Amino acid sequence: MKNRGFTLIELVIVLILLSLSVALVTPSLSRFSKRVELKTAAQKTSGILRYFRSESIQKGIVHQVLFDSESREVRVRALEKEEKEGKKKEETSSTEKRYILPRGIQMKELKIPSPETPSDLPAIEFYPNGGSNGGSVLLDTADQKGFRIKVHFLTGMVEVEEA
Repeated sequence: MKNRGFTLIELVIVLILLSLSVALVTPSLSRFSKRVELKTAAQKTSGILRYFRSESIQKGIVHQVLFDSESREVRVRALEKEEKEGKKKEETSSTEKRYILPRGIQMKELKIPSPETPSDLPAIEFYPNGGSNGGSVLLDTADQKGFRIKVHFLTGMVEVEEA
């Protein structure tokens, strides 16, 4: 008589092997998803910087990108020049855009020189000529190597590199 099919022992062994492989793969998938989330946050932040550099050039106004490391927030505001009583006055517009970093991602090593317009938070300014005050920010997690976002002071160009 021919045996067709599998014995119970064979099925149990296959199930044990499958459960072991799932148990070994799951932690690495978790680390991979955190890495992707960190890279996405770095790309979004650099995209914000690039976009507002372009806006400064096109509209001829200064944009200030503020970095709040405590609330993990990137804020952008336009600084519009107004003529009042013969004096030039810089005033912030009422529209402020915000991007909050995902949970677990922190801003570290904010190396940003003082902007022309005073601010309570570290800020990178983009000027109508395409330049900026420059600086760099490290986006990091507790268990992952981070990404450093650099803004060149002369050209305003933004680049992202692994830290």
